[in-house]
Amino acid sequence: MVLSDTSLAPAPVKTLIVDDTPFMRKTLQRVLGDSNMIEVAGTASNGRECLDRIDEERPDVITLDIDMPVMNGISAVKNIMIRHQIPIVIISSLIQDGYFAFEALRLGVMDFIPKPSRVGVTDFAREEELIRQRVLLAAGMKINRVRRVRCRPRTVPGLPESFNCPEGVAVIGTTLAGPNNIMHLVSALPADFRGAIIAMQEIHPSILAPFCSYFNQISPVEVIPVVSATPLLLGKVYIGSTFSALSVEKSHSGPSGLEIRAARNGRFPIDRLFESAAIHFGERTCGVLLTGTGTDGAKGLETIKAAGGLTIAQETSCCPFPNLVENALQTNTVDDVLSTAQIAHRLSVWPYMGPRGLARF
Repeated sequence: MVLSDTSLAPAPVKTLIVDDTPFMRKTLQRVLGDSNMIEVAGTASNGRECLDRIDEERPDVITLDIDMPVMNGISAVKNIMIRHQIPIVIISSLIQDGYFAFEALRLGVMDFIPKPSRVGVTDFAREEELIRQRVLLAAGMKINRVRRVRCRPRTVPGLPESFNCPEGVAVIGTTLAGPNNIMHLVSALPADFRGAIIAMQEIHPSILAPFCSYFNQISPVEVIPVVSATPLLLGKVYIGSTFSALSVEKSHSGPSGLEIRAARNGRFPIDRLFESAAIHFGERTCGVLLTGTGTDGAKGLETIKAAGGLTIAQETSCCPFPNLVENALQTNTVDDVLSTAQIAHRLSVWPYMGPRGLARF
């Protein structure tokens, strides 16, 4: 998705660039300077210098590197979120270590994207446009609604192998600031969760697998990234990126006879996931829409509701970007409007996901 400058706020977004290398600071100044909707207010070479410059420059958005001397990006995020509440876009080369992506998103940054590089990139212009887009969109983030996630490690074994066919499925859609909300929801699930969840969140494809790998180590239930055809099993949380599309399809292998497939092309990926789940699970489908922007997901919720399934939306007062949910609420296809914690509880006791659903196997 690419947004034109004319669709955004007329006032330039004052941005503070923080990176320890002069070359990257100059590169980001050039990239952001290509938009007349962005004003580079200043630069800093580490987290400590960033904190010193905030009061002077009063930026609307901060782009932040992770690997820096004096004070690294993670420490800077903690200070900024507590002391200043300014939207942060992480731009880092540390994309293969899931800890950094997970920790930054857990603390509440708007997004974590790779540094622009011509090495191994087929569409460099698209990567640059993504940076501009994220900075522009970050300026509209309701940062006071972001809460850091407190996670607990998995404490009990997963379900026995005999319990491998989900009776029902919950499909979750979210875009901007979505990973933080997904973390909140998943971390609130019981360790013996007896359901299957497929979630789509806005996360760069190169970050997805490392992010899920680290998330899985401390999540109460198993987290699996969907980058290729993956069997749909009970007691799992599957996560995909909105940069592609996911769908539930029949499979000739696997105990459930169903799998989740990822496709590179396709608009409205949340709608596609919701509609495919409704085809296979009907009234045993639960559709959940969280924070984000746009209209994606509204049509999918309508399909789930028509099939007799349950539809849930996150309370707009909890959404850093309420637009996605607001658009869905206008269609009158939402059964319940709940907080993230309430959504986790509802899924845990939903007849097709909770203890009562176990009797159906």
